[in-house]
Amino acid sequence: KTARRSEDAAAARRRNRKRANRTVRENPVRQKEPLPEVVYLPPKQFNRNRFLLHLVTLVAVVLALTFAFSIFFKVKTITVSGTVRYDVWTVREASGIQEGEGLLSFGSAKAAGKIRTLLPYVKEVQIGIKLPDTVIIYIEEIDVAYAIQDQDGIWWLMTSEGRIVEQSDSASAQNYTKILGVVLNSPKVNDQAIAMEDIPVQTGEATEETDATVPVTVTGAQRLSAALQILQALEANDIVGEAASVDVSSINSIELWYGKRYQVDLGDTSRMEYKIACMNAVILKLSDYQTGKLDISFTTWADQVGYTPFA
Repeated sequence: KTARRSEDAAAARRRNRKRANRTVRENPVRQKEPLPEVVYLPPKQFNRNRFLLHLVTLVAVVLALTFAFSIFFKVKTITVSGTVRYDVWTVREASGIQEGEGLLSFGSAKAAGKIRTLLPYVKEVQIGIKLPDTVIIYIEEIDVAYAIQDQDGIWWLMTSEGRIVEQSDSASAQNYTKILGVVLNSPKVNDQAIAMEDIPVQTGEATEETDATVPVTVTGAQRLSAALQILQALEANDIVGEAASVDVSSINSIELWYGKRYQVDLGDTSRMEYKIACMNAVILKLSDYQTGKLDISFTTWADQVGYTPFA
């Protein structure tokens, strides 16, 4: 029995060794690859001669191209588009661009500035070139202007941004929306409008501590700013030419006449674009024969528009 047990143990050890050898053959141990060594190289020396050669070559190429454009590409044709008030020849003369100039040397920014200075109804100017010999001028003109008086009673036409575009007369001023309650101080064409400050308007505001009314001076600049805000709101709501007048004598009770049909109380200058939108929406709902007063101040009714027909 003892001998048999020894033989069985020896056989078991032989089987274990065989199994271990088979496992090693099937799953060999992977050796880590060695990391590459770092090789330190000295920095390359700056080659000044090569740099100068490249620089000279680049400058030579630029000069050659500029010379070629100045010699072979000259202005022969000037086209103008987008203008209605001014003819093509007027725009060309205002730009200062002459035939025979270098196509790249006439100065597009300078030419655009000349056009805007000499032609006040021009709003935007874009100037481009088309090889080999054409300059293209695109004009965007002012769509609408408004009438306002100066300190001498002379009427002027002004944009909604406050730029003076033309002197007018009382007859022509009837065709434009009139700005009342503010007068201009010595206006000049193409200058920004400046309001007179000689006759300040007094308003009253109650203090929080007491019910006493403290006089507050409203300057002409504030009334002019309020008027421009209303004009821009009219344009934003696509109501151009419908308003007969805007009265900013009191910026806390601004009055607008929509043609001869509606007297509109706009209140103060707050939420002006929204008020103009409400005015337009209400008028579109009313019949063509209706006339009256619209209260869009949102003081009597916080979220409603009041309508009172004329007697």
